[in-house]
Amino acid sequence: MNVDSFIADYIRRWEGGMSRHPNDAGNWSSGTKGVGVLLGSNFGVTGRTLAAYRKVPVASLTMADIERLPFTEACAIAKALFFTAVGLNNLVWNQATASILDFGWGAGPATSVKMLQDLLDRPVVDGRVDPNGGTAKAYAAICASKGVEFVAGAWWAMREEYYEDLVLRRPSDAMYLKGWDNRSDYFTPGHAEGWWKRWAA
Repeated sequence: MNVDSFIADYIRRWEGGMSRHPNDAGNWSSGTKGVGVLLGSNFGVTGRTLAAYRKVPVASLTMADIERLPFTEACAIAKALFFTAVGLNNLVWNQATASILDFGWGAGPATSVKMLQDLLDRPVVDGRVDPNGGTAKAYAAICASKGVEFVAGAWWAMREEYYEDLVLRRPSDAMYLKGWDNRSDYFTPGHAEGWWKRWAA
């Protein structure tokens, strides 16, 4: 499964359509619950993300703009801002890399890369994978030596720890925990829906 097919797949599978829930910080123009304008999100794309991609002020967007977001643009946003912009395209593409990209879609791409750099015990944690840099080389090495399944399992554990810590800091987000857990479980070997078998599709 190439990255374009994967992005379309995870947006369809996990994001659905328009969300206007006021408890979701991403649905607000400021990125903070109750602050600014409730713009909502569509296909998982928030107003702030759409504004960054289109290079316009977030204040210029309305909920109608979010509602009219084409699916194809949502996929383009994911690839441009959450994959290429932080250098995930410099990592070997495999099932574990797909989970790293998916996690960044919710937690933020730089957060995802920093967590990967922590996993790899990199001396510099800067949220970016440079071409032929230490993070890319270390990731390729661990995938080759330990295997992609090992890396996916270690990454799953870090995702779960992140979500649990987030709920401790923001108890109102506990309503999302089961969904987050289901999503991270989906990327582990042996999952009932057969993600690892689907990879070759």
